[in-house]
Amino acid sequence: MPRIFGHDLIAAVAAVAAIYLIGFLIYGVVFQDLWMSLAGVTEADYAGQEWKMALSPVMPILTVIGLSALIEMSGARDIAGHLKVGFFAWLGFAFTALMYGWVYGADYPLGLFAMDAIHVLLGALAAAAVLVWRKTPRIVEAASL
Repeated sequence: MPRIFGHDLIAAVAAVAAIYLIGFLIYGVVFQDLWMSLAGVTEADYAGQEWKMALSPVMPILTVIGLSALIEMSGARDIAGHLKVGFFAWLGFAFTALMYGWVYGADYPLGLFAMDAIHVLLGALAAAAVLVWRKTPRIVEAASL
């Protein structure tokens, strides 16, 4: 089975699906009206923009590739290690990138920033947790004993 930075391809695809599902639930089902209100948009504002949905898998795919690489480089082998890497990847990269938009943007309300930050945190943690699934243990070399 092909691997992505030491992680099983099936687990990587499941991690992508987990991120996508979390985003769908937050923005499309549970908090759709709140999100649209905070963003100051209506459904009519998205007319002609439907083609962008074809790009929506790109973000979770790139997130899982990045998390897989960071987890592998960290040497994390269990769920706790994976979650730590997921959290610090979120804090050091995703959260700070979102924060730039809130700090320097004139039209990025705090509530929307919080919603986006929570969405990305939940996605990173879910993906990190899923990636531990089907992970093969490292072989300890006799010389390192």
